[in-house]
Amino acid sequence: MTGGATMNGDEAPREQEAPVSSHGSPKEVELTSKVRRAAQMLLYQRHRVPGVKGYELRRSLGRGYMRVVKIVRTELENIGLTVKVMSEDGSEVDEGDEEKLSTSRFFVVLKDSLSLYEASTAGWSIDDLAGMAVTLATIVSRRGKAPRREVERILREKFPNWKAELFVERCVRRGYVAVDEDNNLVLDWRSRGELDLQKFLQYVLGAGGPEASAQPRNE
Repeated sequence: MTGGATMNGDEAPREQEAPVSSHGSPKEVELTSKVRRAAQMLLYQRHRVPGVKGYELRRSLGRGYMRVVKIVRTELENIGLTVKVMSEDGSEVDEGDEEKLSTSRFFVVLKDSLSLYEASTAGWSIDDLAGMAVTLATIVSRRGKAPRREVERILREKFPNWKAELFVERCVRRGYVAVDEDNNLVLDWRSRGELDLQKFLQYVLGAGGPEASAQPRNE
């Protein structure tokens, strides 16, 4: 038997097909479209710096864009990710402050910390993690600013000369460290947004162990 035929060859009456809907009312369809668009904006890296500014989200999604962002955040948290909001100076933002949200950066990070093993399987070698840890530890120990030459000198004490410069360049290129006008290295917003600096530095100082927390992105 195939299709809608009966055993005696007569054609069985066709059941009326339900109309194909777009998952609800027009408002629900519009919201679904906005959620999809917001997720694409947050996840697609167009420049060196990931994420998108609040005013860009508002321009694309309308005044109620924070409602959409919160839905995206809830969905992402089901798969171990979340949406973080940070101001230009690297501090977290009150999500009720529309003025600050406009110039803040929205980006996706891991919800939970990566173990050292998980970070290495995400594309970071042990040397990469160690080099970044030493770089960040040196900057933090100098109250958030350290001459580039000094950082590279310390790195050369622990790694080959060519790796010392490479580690610094990678930190700068990936947005974890910035270079000011006096050639000092300072923590960039990505260090504040993606790393648990306290646990990360505890690992460097030998107080954290192999489960020390870091959240480097897979480049």
